[in-house]
Amino acid sequence: MFANVNVDLFYFFNHNFQNPIFDAIMPVVTHFGGFKVLVVVLIAIILYAHLKDKKTLKRIGILALVAFLCSDIVVAILKHLIREPRPFLTLDNVHLLITETDPLSFPSGHTSSTVSFVTFFVLNMKELAKKHYKIIDAALILFAVTIPFSRMYVGVHYPGDVLAGAVIGILGVWIVNRYKTRVRV
Repeated sequence: MFANVNVDLFYFFNHNFQNPIFDAIMPVVTHFGGFKVLVVVLIAIILYAHLKDKKTLKRIGILALVAFLCSDIVVAILKHLIREPRPFLTLDNVHLLITETDPLSFPSGHTSSTVSFVTFFVLNMKELAKKHYKIIDAALILFAVTIPFSRMYVGVHYPGDVLAGAVIGILGVWIVNRYKTRVRV
């Protein structure tokens, strides 16, 4: 039953939102949630904080990187243990908008990366941006919703993949955030 719901929801996201605007932007947007992009952003944040002597930002950036890497390691292990093929490899009539060379689908690495990145910063944003943290939080949360949606829209992930990726990202952050006071950076 879960498999049928997963497939039905995949087709819902992959077909029902089709429009020329999303067809143009989602293939670009989806890549912003990838490991390479987000690790570069995190390293840039850490380097900026180091150069500007912003100790709180540097500490939060390093801890976010740890949570991010932990989540992505779990994703990589699960992908190779479970070996679930991507929707476009097993289903007919998939609206595929990007080229994906990795045949493994579960869990979504882009979602895990994005959710761990966003969750860590949202949980710690008040400490960083005392005045405008709610606006920054809203923008980050919008990003964290857009990437999983884009992964289904472009045809490379099932809803179960992105849900699992989100849970892994949140758990990685929860663990690191729980013990952040014990870590000296």
